[in-house]
Amino acid sequence: MRLKDILEITNGKGINIKTLDKKIHKFCIDSRKIGKGDFFVPIVGEKFDGHNFISESIEKGAIGYFTERENLKYPNGILVKNSLEALKKIGSYKRKNLSSTVAITGTAGKTTTKELTNFILSNFFKTYATTGNLNNHIGLPLTLANIDEISEIGIFELGASKIGDIRELIEISNPDIRVLVSVGYAHTEGFKSYEGVLKGKGEIFINSDMNVLPFKLNKYYKLKNCITFGEEIEADIKVSNIKITKDGTSGTVSYKNEKIELKLPLFNKAIFYNISAVAGVLHYLNINPIKPLALLKDFQLPYGRGRLIKLNNFQIIDDSYNANPLSVENAIKTLNMIPTKKILILGDMLELGELSENLHRNIGKLILKTDINTIFLYGNETKYIYDEIKAHKLAYYSDNKEALLKRLLDYLKSDKEYKTILIKGSRGMKMEEFLEHLINF
Repeated sequence: MRLKDILEITNGKGINIKTLDKKIHKFCIDSRKIGKGDFFVPIVGEKFDGHNFISESIEKGAIGYFTERENLKYPNGILVKNSLEALKKIGSYKRKNLSSTVAITGTAGKTTTKELTNFILSNFFKTYATTGNLNNHIGLPLTLANIDEISEIGIFELGASKIGDIRELIEISNPDIRVLVSVGYAHTEGFKSYEGVLKGKGEIFINSDMNVLPFKLNKYYKLKNCITFGEEIEADIKVSNIKITKDGTSGTVSYKNEKIELKLPLFNKAIFYNISAVAGVLHYLNINPIKPLALLKDFQLPYGRGRLIKLNNFQIIDDSYNANPLSVENAIKTLNMIPTKKILILGDMLELGELSENLHRNIGKLILKTDINTIFLYGNETKYIYDEIKAHKLAYYSDNKEALLKRLLDYLKSDKEYKTILIKGSRGMKMEEFLEHLINF
C-alpha cells in the first residue's frame, strides 16, 4: 500500500506531500515502536493525544502520518476527521483481500484457540493472525490494516468489556466463521452480570451462518446453523477422556465416525475444548476436522498463556498474562490433577466491579475442594480468597509483591520436594515478575 492509496481509501487531504508512491511498511500507533517506512496513526483518547508524538515518529523514519489538525507541516501528512476511523477504513479495505476470515471470542481460551487455529491452518494456507492483545476497537483495526499481501486466511481475536463491543468489531472485520469458546464471569464491571456477558459475547453471531460454540451454550442462542462441541453426547464434535498426567494433557476428539487421541506436553484441562473448536473451523473450511489435529503434537502455548517451563526442582505453568473467574477455575482444576506437589501463586482478578468480592470468595471455596498444597495470594481482592482458605490451607497473603516474593523464595529454599507451580493473575497485577524470580532462583 502506498500513500496515494491511503489518500484515496480515507478520502483524506494531503499535507506537505513529498511523494505519493512510497510503499508503506506497516501502520503503527505507538511512536516508540516506529520503524523506517512505517505510517504513524495518532490515536486521541481521554488522557492522551497521539498528535504529540508525530514529530518523534517522523524523526524515527515514519514515511507519513494521519492528522486531525490542519496546521501541521511535517512531510507526507494526511488530514482526516478522525484517525481511528481512517484506520478502520484501511483495515476494512485490506480485509477484502482475504479469501476467508475466522473471528474468535470468549471469556477464557480465545487466545489459545486463536493460536491453535493459526497453527493448524498454516499447514494449508498462508495465514495472518492477531498478535499479542490487539483485540479491541483499536487493536483490531490496526491488525486488519497490517494484513500482508500474500495472506489467504485471517484469524482474529475479538475482546470485549461491555455490551456492544463485539458488535462493533464484527462490523469492522466482517468475519466468515464465528467462534465462541466460552462464557463466564469477566469484565462484569462493564457487563454487570453473567447475562450481560452472554449477550455481549453472543454478538459474534450477528448475521452469520457459520458458527462454532459449546453445546451447552446453544440453549441461550438457539442457533440452527452451527457446529457445537463439548463432552455432551449431543455435541457435533465430542471431547472425552481428558486426563492430566505427569507429562502433560491427553484426551480424545471425535467427529461422526472419526476420532483422534492426543497427548500434548502442557497442562491445560480446557485445551481440548479449544481444540474441538478448531475442528469446527476445519469443518467449515471443507477440511477433515480430525486428521489435521495430529499436527498439534508440536504445538507450544505462547508465553504467559499456560506454557510449561521445567527447572531443576520444580516446573512452572506460566499462565501469568491474564485472569478471570472462568480461566482461574480452569487453571485450578488443571493444577489439582497434576500428580506432584502443587503450589498456586494467584493475583487479583480485575474489572469485576461490585461482584469482585463474591467471585474471589468463590475461588477460595473451590481451592478448599482441591489437593493444592500451598497458596500465595497477591493484591487487594485476593484477601477475600485468603479469608475463605486460611483456616484450612497453608496460605500466604500480601498486598506487597516484594514481601510475598521473599516469603515464596524462602519457602522454596526450605522445601526440596519436586513440585508444580502455577502463576496466574490479571494483566494489571504483572504476575510475570514472580516468574522472573523463579527462573533465576
